[in-house]
Amino acid sequence: MQHFFWRRLVAIGGLCGALSAGAAPVAELVVGQSLPLSGEQAALGRQLRLGADLWFAHVNATGGIQGTAIRHVVLDDAFDPASVVRNTRQLVQQEQVSVLMGYPQAQGVRPVLAQKLLAASGVPLLGPATGVGWLREPVHPQVFPVRAGQTGEAEHLAGHLATLGARRIAMVHAADEDGLGAVDALRAALTRKGLTLAGAATLGLEGPDAAVTALRALRPEAIVLMAPTRHVAAFAKAYRGTGETAQLLSFARADHQEVLAQVGSTVARGMGFTQVVPYPYGGARPLVREYRALLATYGPMDAAPSYAGFEAFIATKVLVEALRRAGGTTWTPGRVATALEQLGTLDLGGFVVRYGRGERQGGRYVDFTVLGSEGQLLR
Repeated sequence: MQHFFWRRLVAIGGLCGALSAGAAPVAELVVGQSLPLSGEQAALGRQLRLGADLWFAHVNATGGIQGTAIRHVVLDDAFDPASVVRNTRQLVQQEQVSVLMGYPQAQGVRPVLAQKLLAASGVPLLGPATGVGWLREPVHPQVFPVRAGQTGEAEHLAGHLATLGARRIAMVHAADEDGLGAVDALRAALTRKGLTLAGAATLGLEGPDAAVTALRALRPEAIVLMAPTRHVAAFAKAYRGTGETAQLLSFARADHQEVLAQVGSTVARGMGFTQVVPYPYGGARPLVREYRALLATYGPMDAAPSYAGFEAFIATKVLVEALRRAGGTTWTPGRVATALEQLGTLDLGGFVVRYGRGERQGGRYVDFTVLGSEGQLLR
């Protein structure tokens, strides 16, 4: 990562030098993130950070937002809700951020909202990397989701299961807000397709054995998973180890690359994953080409595309475009929130976002991918 951050400093320094040559003070937009940069979710946190930094580095290197430089402040929360609250307080009160971005943990966002850390400061939260329904309905005026919600993912999964002809469907989920919310979303989506959820089991810290036993008793044809990557991988390995062959499908919370790395292609073969941003590994979409080009320019030498990184990249583009459309060089939290609300419809070249008064859904993109026999991702 040092290689990337050196290039990032060069980009920011170039902007500051160019502006100082005109004898004008450099305006600054401070963007804050609380991310798991340590612990079992560290890979996710690093990708979310990198994806955001790519666009910020590019914007700074090309003149900023109407001359305003971006300063990106990231604090580690180790995926601990109490640390998310503590970091948010520091970002809002000490770092004086004008916008927060990309929180991937619903159980961390809830206390932030409950303690009115956003309401008191006026700071908006853009692109939380979670699909929980309560962040979308009822609308929270300071929260601007970018990805599709769990309802959209569940509809896609239910449609796929209906196409497969699956009748006995079960679910395995984490015992947290993301997991519990997904159970309700999937049950409702299956009902709309004339299907039912035969049962659900919780994946706990003690391991997957209890969930495997419970699911084997249900004898499902398909199992939907909603849990962090490590837990999805552990369940898949243990379940396949019993000889069971039910179709395994996962919400986008789990990263297919990490699952594959942890269980191998024999276990992972045929596993399906919803995705809430377009395929980032190739293709003709202008947005994807731009992401990959900037990853090569500003990323570390070993950087590779990822869905999480691409999601963060998209969110930063939404922010910058909203501010550019609004005009100006000084960005208070209130002005950032207003600029986002007034964005209207934004087509980024393969991903459409919409905000407005009373409208916060953002994007509605959902795709479905499957791991092939040799670990390749099929669409």
